[in-house]
Amino acid sequence: MSAIAVQQRLQQLLIALRQEIARHADGACRLPRFDAQLFLTKGTRLADYLQEVEQNFARLCDSSHDLARSAWLAERLVDQIAALQREASTQQLRTRREQPIKLPRTTQYQEYREFERRLLAMIDQREQRLALAETLAVQHQLKQDLETLEGRLARCRQAIRSVEWAASLRGNEDGE
Repeated sequence: MSAIAVQQRLQQLLIALRQEIARHADGACRLPRFDAQLFLTKGTRLADYLQEVEQNFARLCDSSHDLARSAWLAERLVDQIAALQREASTQQLRTRREQPIKLPRTTQYQEYREFERRLLAMIDQREQRLALAETLAVQHQLKQDLETLEGRLARCRQAIRSVEWAASLRGNEDGE
C-alpha cells in the first residue's frame, strides 16, 4: 500500500472517529483512559486524545520523506485510533464510577437550552393555532397561552444568561 493510500485511509478513520466521539458526552473521567506508552496526553477527555491523534496524523503527512519514521508513526496512529474507537464505542457500558464527570453548570446549561427549544416549539404551535382560530374565545385563550409561554421563555433565557455569566466568571478566575 502506498504512503498516499495509507494517509487517505488514516484520514477516513480519523473522520469517522471524530464523528463517533462527538456523539458522546465528553466530561473528565476519574480514572486514566489509556496507557502512557500509547498516548503522551495526560487529559481525561476523549477530545484530548483525539487532538493528539490529529497532531500525529499531521506529523505523518509532513514526514513522508523519512520512510522508517513514517512507518512507525502510521503504526502508532493505527493503534491510537483503534484504542479511541474502542473507548468511544463502550461509553454506555462504563460503570457509574468510570463514567465522565458531568459539570453541573454544563448539565444545567444543556437542560435550559432544551427547555428553550421546547418553549419555542410550543410558542410556534400556539401561533399557528391562533392564526387558524375562528372563535373569539379560542383566540383569547391562545393569546393567554402565548403570554404565559413567552414569560416562561424570558425566564428560561435569563437562566441561560445567568449560567453563561457564571461560566465566564469561572473562566476568568481560572485564567488568572
